[in-house]
Amino acid sequence: MSAARRGKRRAMLPPRGWMVIAASVGLIALSGAAVSAAVLDAGGSDGVDTHRETASREEVLEYWTPERIKQAKPAEMPVQPVECAGWQWFVRPGCW
Repeated sequence: MSAARRGKRRAMLPPRGWMVIAASVGLIALSGAAVSAAVLDAGGSDGVDTHRETASREEVLEYWTPERIKQAKPAEMPVQPVECAGWQWFVRPGCW
């Protein structure tokens, strides 16, 4: 009894099919590497600065009087454009 009659099918790809699969995998790998390199070289800085505060707790409490707290203005925070929400950042170069 043949393998097909017993319910077992053997997947056979012609050599050309294997070449197409190999080329597809290679192109996907190359495009992933290109996108990764473009994202890493996009600007270096993401616009966020950080620093460590060296003042003691008492100095900070002495500085932030109720008058200064009332006059304080919140820092501007970066806003992500709507076009870059979700997975759109991946396909739009302006979002990198």
